[in-house]
Amino acid sequence: MFKKHSLLLAVGGSALAAAAPSLQRSSQTPCARISEQYVQGLKNGEVSSFSSDLVLECLQSMPFEPRRAASFVEDVKKYVQWQSNVDTLSDPPLSYEGRPVDIWGGLDDIQQRAKENKFVSQFEFDTALSDLFRSVNDGHFSILPCSYMPFSFVNPEKLVSVSSDGLEIPEIYTFTNLDADDAQVFKNNSAAVSPVVTINGEDASTYLQSLAGSQSFQDPDASYNNFMYSHARYTSSSQMLGAFSYPLNGAYPGTTEYTLIYANGTMSKSKVKAVAQDEFIYANGTELYEDYCLPVPEESTSASATPTPTPSTSTPAAASSSTPATSPTATVLPAPTGYPKAVVRDENNLVAGYLLNKPDLQDAAVLSVPTFSVSGVEGGTSNISSLVINFLEKSVNAGRKKIILDLTSNPGGNTNYAFDLFKIFFPNKTPYWSTRLRAHKALYYLEKMGYSVPQDPENETWATLADMGLFGLKTPNQNYTYKSEDEVYGPHDVLGANMTSPTSFNFNVISSDRMPIHGYGGIKPNWTQPLFAPEDILIVTDGSCSSSCPIFTKMMKYEGVRTISFGGRPQPGPMQAMGGTRGGQVLPGDQLVLIMGAALEIAAEKEILDENELKQLKALSPAETSPLQYGSLQVNLRDAYGKEDEESEMPLQYVYEPAHCRLFYTLENVLEPATVWSAAARAIWGDGECVAGSRNQL
Repeated sequence: MFKKHSLLLAVGGSALAAAAPSLQRSSQTPCARISEQYVQGLKNGEVSSFSSDLVLECLQSMPFEPRRAASFVEDVKKYVQWQSNVDTLSDPPLSYEGRPVDIWGGLDDIQQRAKENKFVSQFEFDTALSDLFRSVNDGHFSILPCSYMPFSFVNPEKLVSVSSDGLEIPEIYTFTNLDADDAQVFKNNSAAVSPVVTINGEDASTYLQSLAGSQSFQDPDASYNNFMYSHARYTSSSQMLGAFSYPLNGAYPGTTEYTLIYANGTMSKSKVKAVAQDEFIYANGTELYEDYCLPVPEESTSASATPTPTPSTSTPAAASSSTPATSPTATVLPAPTGYPKAVVRDENNLVAGYLLNKPDLQDAAVLSVPTFSVSGVEGGTSNISSLVINFLEKSVNAGRKKIILDLTSNPGGNTNYAFDLFKIFFPNKTPYWSTRLRAHKALYYLEKMGYSVPQDPENETWATLADMGLFGLKTPNQNYTYKSEDEVYGPHDVLGANMTSPTSFNFNVISSDRMPIHGYGGIKPNWTQPLFAPEDILIVTDGSCSSSCPIFTKMMKYEGVRTISFGGRPQPGPMQAMGGTRGGQVLPGDQLVLIMGAALEIAAEKEILDENELKQLKALSPAETSPLQYGSLQVNLRDAYGKEDEESEMPLQYVYEPAHCRLFYTLENVLEPATVWSAAARAIWGDGECVAGSRNQL
């Protein structure tokens, strides 16, 4: 992946052996000591893990270049201008669950400190920048800086939050104490297995809640759940561990050791380890910095740390990935751990359907939708939609009258799939989706360019600009197509910020054979009336439903579908079903660089913008080669608004929307995820109860 060590490894183990002596001459440096351990591990056929203290020393030895870092912050600002709520987040509505964050002020502060050389290392600078992004708790707003890329930090201990009956306040246990033999002991006598009462000297629950600021969820209950081990996160084994074991992006968790005290007075310690993300052969922090952080020369044949963007050739980016999630693999995966045999399942575990004869489920089918990130499979979202259609037909033929949609841990993904899944359930309804973009100069110039050329997907110029989903837009109810940049751009004052008019994608434009929205773009629906009544559809989540997941869930709720949430903080009361980012569309930084570069070329070639406008657009565009490499950088392009908000003035990020019912996880739910479905069905369709104060009839 990077310049130096990939060449060493290319010639095999002999090169590693030859490299070791030179490292030994610098064995006093932390990075060299890690390299020696790494080489020895390869010789032994092992994957080495390293002391977190040693890794921190190595990362902190990476040099800091003030001018380069300050230039990087200036470039980051050109991405952040596209963040939809950057102006309102510093003074958000009272309904917002998160903290106010002054993003502009934070960037200015970091930039000034960089100019004044107040950071002792690149890692310290990157940590300040990462902390600012993470403080927004928005899964669409993130950065993976260069010094965060060499290692992932892992804690071997796994936690679960377990209630005795799903209604009583849960306690925290280590998963190892509830696995295998201890699980049976717990079932027979829960008092025999001791819960965790403190972590690092603080009340365990309070400690975990204090870490919520490091999570990418806007809801504190969703953040709390994310620390726990869960079979439902089977699309990624690292996510399955929970954030207590595997922090966001494998980042340093802020401590090198956890001390756990149990209710029976016993104690255990868990040391945080680090694992190299790639080959690691470095004599010192300077070499590490040069390899991971400095821009790769254009003539270099090595791949840059920043992925090279690939332009879309047909479907606008508006219909592509909404939240980066685990990419489908080419290898057929085994069925997810802990689940019963599925009637329908794709080979990447991206969707599965179950027809069970367990209590409370004889009349119900279950469709597991763990992700909307399905466009990368062969055949695109069309194949996954076909599996859903096939399963619904099987369910109806089997006499099932109800259906549970399990969206537990769904991180979002492809927006076309979200719209299509809604249309599969409600073919006679029009998807309602209202969004606004931040109105700023760079956007206006792109809008002007888009409406200055023929609006035809076959027109290369228009298709290139439409790759950001900016053109051919309609009103949220699909009744009107905008005809000019001024109609779209506005600007309109929304919560004191300049925003565009409310828009939706033109479903006829973005629907295709590969990424269909049934009923649009010539894709005919398989049926004309819903197979299931709204009151017979139930959505299950753990609150982490993010990005395209809330797009789908919100549209289903408009039709009367109910939701139930599981887990969350150990307290009574309601919990949100959609606690992840509710922004309408993510904009990856590499895609922005690609689009802006193409726009500048087109604007100059077609003379769409005058000389002054072209100069301004160039000044507002991110550098094609960043002053510093980064692993990823993304912003939220669109605020989304609810159908009941007729003026589209309150972004859904700021709306608290409790589920219709809430239950805590039991041990049975943790070990056998399918039991969640029975509990949900009993609470909504049977005589089951909800957590005190959580049942509502929204």
